[in-house]
Order: sequence, then C-alpha cells, then structure tokens
Amino acid sequence: MQVALYARVSTPHQQQEGTIASQVQALTQYMHQQEWSLLPEHASLDAGLSGARLDRPGLDRLRDAAQRGECDAVVVLSPDRFARHYAHQWLLIEECEKLHVQLIFLQTPFGDTPQGKRLTQMQGMMAEYERAQILERTRRGRLEKARRGALLPWASRCDGYHYLPKRHGCLPQVVIDLEEAEVVRHLYRLFVEEHLSCRQITKRLHAAHLPTPSGQNQVWQPATVRNLLTNQVSAGHARDNYRQPSVPKYHKKDEAQRRSLTTGRRYRPDTEWVWSEAPALIAPEVFAKAPLPWRRNAEVARKMSQPSSRRSLLRRRVKCGECGLGMGWSRDVSVSQKRYEYLYYHCKGHSPLTCGRVDKCPSRRVRADRLDPVVWDTLCPWLRTPALMPHLHQAWAQVKQQNISALAAQQAQLLQRRQRLERQSQRLLDAYQAEIISLDA
Repeated sequence: MQVALYARVSTPHQQQEGTIASQVQALTQYMHQQEWSLLPEHASLDAGLSGARLDRPGLDRLRDAAQRGECDAVVVLSPDRFARHYAHQWLLIEECEKLHVQLIFLQTPFGDTPQGKRLTQMQGMMAEYERAQILERTRRGRLEKARRGALLPWASRCDGYHYLPKRHGCLPQVVIDLEEAEVVRHLYRLFVEEHLSCRQITKRLHAAHLPTPSGQNQVWQPATVRNLLTNQVSAGHARDNYRQPSVPKYHKKDEAQRRSLTTGRRYRPDTEWVWSEAPALIAPEVFAKAPLPWRRNAEVARKMSQPSSRRSLLRRRVKCGECGLGMGWSRDVSVSQKRYEYLYYHCKGHSPLTCGRVDKCPSRRVRADRLDPVVWDTLCPWLRTPALMPHLHQAWAQVKQQNISALAAQQAQLLQRRQRLERQSQRLLDAYQAEIISLDA
C-alpha cells in the first residue's frame, strides 16, 4: 500500500528547533511498523506556515497526489497539524473520503464510527478556539510588557543600538553601538549641514566603504538612508503598537510562498500607540531640522519634473531593454556657433548606486526626438480605429498565456527530474540498508 505523510509547523522558530523533524520521525516509524512503503515525493511538509490557511504548498501537493490516485492513505500526527479551522478539517476529511483515501491520525485514533467522527469534529473546534485564544493572549501580553518597558521590539531593527535580552532576573536593556551610532550621526551631518539628498548621501557612503545596516546588501539604498533619517528612535522617542497586519493591495510574492495573507501593515489610531524612551543618538534640535531639507528637496524635484521649456511624450513610460529599469529624461545643451538642445532617454542604471546596484548598465542613451515620433505614428492608427484595441489585447493575452504555459512546462519537467533523482537516491539507500551494495562499491 502506497502511503503519504504530512507534517507542519507554524513558525520558523519551531522549524529551527526541529519539531517538524520529530513529526516526520514519528510518522515514518509508524509506517515501518505497519510495513508500508513511502516514496520521497509523497512526504509533504509545510515549515513555517500557519494552519489557519488552506493554501499551503505541501498540502496542495498532497491533495494533487490524492486526486491522481498515487496514494492509498495519508498519515498525519494530529488533526490540528492538518488544519486549524474546523471547516477546513472537515473539508479535507470529506475530500479524502470521496477519493477513497484513508486518513490516519496518530494522536487521535477515533476510527470511522459516528462517535469517532463526532470526537474529531469536537477536537477541530477546540483547536480553532485554542488558536484564537493563543493569539489574543499573546497580543495582550506583548502590549502589557511594552507598557512596562519589558519589551523592546524596536531595538533589534534599529541601526545604532545593541539589544541585551533578559538575563539573571534583570529586564532587557538597550545600549548604543558606538560604530553604528557614528554612521547615523554622519548621515544627519550630511543631510542637515551639507544639504545633500539621499542619493548623494548613498554615493558618499559607498565611496567611504561603510557596511550596510543589514550586512547583506553590497551597496546602500536611498530608501535605507531615508528610513534612518526619519526614524524617531534616533532622537530618543520609541513607539510600539502603532501598526497592525492588513491585506495589501498587491503581493510581491506568490500566494503559495506567503506565510500569511495579511502581509501588509496599516497604522493604528494615535491613542493606541505605546511610547517609551530610548538612548538618543542625536540631539532633538538636530532631528527637528530634518524636515526642512525634505521640503526643499521636494520643491526642487517638483520643478525638475515639470520643465517649462520642453515636454517629453514617453517620460516615465520607457523601460531599458538591457536591465529592465525605468529610463529617465535629460536635456543636453551644446553652445558653439549655434545653440543646440538635445533631449535624451537614459537608463537609471547608468548611476548604479542610486538604484541599489553595483554594475553600470551598458545601454546607450536614446534621442527623444527620434523615439517619440515612432511611438506616436504607431499609436495614431490604433486611436483612429478603436475596434482594433480588443484584438490587440487578445493577442497580447495569448502571448502572455503562452509564456506562462512554457514556464509551467519547464517547472513540471524540473520537478519530474527532481522526483526521479529522489527515487534513485531512495533505491540506493534501500539497497545499502539491505546490504546489497557496500560503500566500497
């Protein structure tokens, strides 16, 4: 009999502690006792995913395998590992029954009797209630600790500070990291005193070979500089409980790769914020001067974005064919016997530090007076005949679907190769355990 197993943990911390490995060990041990066989592709694991979600990669693979008839039974440690919501549990149980796939829970062997099904339903409802209760207790406990000053979540994500956890009965503490604090003060000097923009500061930091706050990026990002300059913790004012999870308008990651659907953040009302004191890295009067350069830079950027002499047709609409970045708009004036003015589209990758890259884009500039007429002459016939628009959109959708289908086919082919290699590895392991082959061979 072909059997599949499923195991899940909710948090990455549990994944690091190896609790999912203990689940797999218990399930495989039970299978060996029953003399059941398990293929590598039938071991579905979801590490760091909440059981409140039904769209989990490992669970989807298990359900697809059951639909194809590749397994006769599914072994799970307990119903709450399968799903946290009672409705989700009952949906999965009914799906397995319709596919004639036996569902086995090790810690709740109630059986298929009416009493066993009723006990499984009650356990599912209790697991859902327990999850809601854990979330509420955790929220209230974190909020109370933040009000007492026993919880300092801002210290671990602010540059310039070092967090000391609770030890020997003492409350957690925050000390200033002298090296990182000097970098933050240097940023304020460049911004407030020398009136440099975030991009100019980024170039200065890269020229000085200063490490980034995370240590993972090779170059500084202008957004990172802006976050450091607008962080109120540097002036001695830390806040907590000012944001809450929400469903964003769009997701950067695929839905199957997200731990939760509420990956966005939105601000709470000001009355719910919890303020606390922090060691100040800069003087309050220096932090108060920071909004003045912001307003001045915004006015300059507004003037630059609305030139009075010439306007460009494709400004902010052109993408670089080499690196995919947006192309900016520039104007060159040459003065000889006559005054010539040239308008260009140039890739933003020509200044790689301003867009968070190391290498410079090799693309050349494009004359705006040559590109604009080509696009406009191509667009005018479509505008004169609106009936062509649906056909063009349909052709574009077909090409996009073909590209998606080709990527899906490549992904399926790679998955088949991976499964083939796993089966070969499992056969070699079985042959070695049966002493058919040795290490010398």
